[in-house]
Amino acid sequence: MSEKNNQILIADDSRVIRRAAIKILQKEFQVLEAEDGQDAWEQLQTNPNIAVLFSDLGMPNMDGFELLKAIRGSEDQGISNMPVVIITGAEETDGTKEKVLELGATDFISKPFDSHSLKSRAATHIKYQKQVEKLEKQLAYDKLTGLLNEVSFKQQGEQVLSFARRHTTEMAVVRFDIARFSDVFVKYGKPVAEQILSKVASFINEGKRTEDMAARLGVSRFAMLLSDADKEGAETVVKRICERVARLKLKMGDEIFKIEFHTGMTTFQHGDAEIKFEGLLDQADKAQKLAIEKADGQIVCFHEAAGVAAPQKQAGEYVDVDLEALLKQLSAKDSGVTDQQLTSAMRKIIPLIAESDQRLRLGLSKVVHHLNKRL
Repeated sequence: MSEKNNQILIADDSRVIRRAAIKILQKEFQVLEAEDGQDAWEQLQTNPNIAVLFSDLGMPNMDGFELLKAIRGSEDQGISNMPVVIITGAEETDGTKEKVLELGATDFISKPFDSHSLKSRAATHIKYQKQVEKLEKQLAYDKLTGLLNEVSFKQQGEQVLSFARRHTTEMAVVRFDIARFSDVFVKYGKPVAEQILSKVASFINEGKRTEDMAARLGVSRFAMLLSDADKEGAETVVKRICERVARLKLKMGDEIFKIEFHTGMTTFQHGDAEIKFEGLLDQADKAQKLAIEKADGQIVCFHEAAGVAAPQKQAGEYVDVDLEALLKQLSAKDSGVTDQQLTSAMRKIIPLIAESDQRLRLGLSKVVHHLNKRL
């Protein structure tokens, strides 16, 4: 069976050892090579297709001990759980092997390589990794809707929050609840209720961006995490989902059931360095409860409800511009166009860019985010 989609990385400062391993494995696997631990570490961080690492211990720049420690300490679960097979030589003692095991090595193989042992170890660890990934995937998702379950959503949410904190990016957390869902369940039964939940979940999944995560947190409670999204960007995505859900009408006998969302959201504020993902979920939950009280179908933002003022632009930055006139000036290469005019023109068209990006899937979310921050 070909394993071309499961890449194996050989990390060894000896080109002879790397070539020998590649010659044995290349017919059945896609094999990559790294000349030292630092090279291997960089490849692991940028290539999610690497399934197994074979690593020497004595290497320059970053040795096998340091590499193994970095792998097991990685915040990326795909890296931290990766099988690591240590390549040992005659000079390695039992004490060395014990130390490597304590650091989290999966297995050992001695050099010079035995063809059968090398191929069987590669196949065994890839097969095991596949089984683990399949099981984790099954456990991570809600069976009815196919969305993430609560445990998995919170785990991944902490990772996204950690990234946002380190890289000073933004993120938003949204809570949805289907209004009067318990009445539907009691009146029409489980099959109809599950049909509604599945349909609503599909709208959320289809309406979110590729990089966003959606989950089912309760019977009729859903949540979404939007990475690298400020309040305006998140609201654009959420409004699109809510509007689509609002258009869904289910005929049940002589009655028509119209679905309505109660929606609350919050954004990560960089001034709040101590907040955890659970805290963001609580903020979104409080905003959602206010949305239930208001019962007007509007999205409630936690920071607005709590009276937290949004950052204000500095006075004097904005001047009103006529976009059509400005374009004529630029076409005529009029040097009289000022930086203030260009800044104000860009602010006017950012909402147009954002909406076009969401509807036409242009992949400009980071551009919009950058423009909002700079302008």
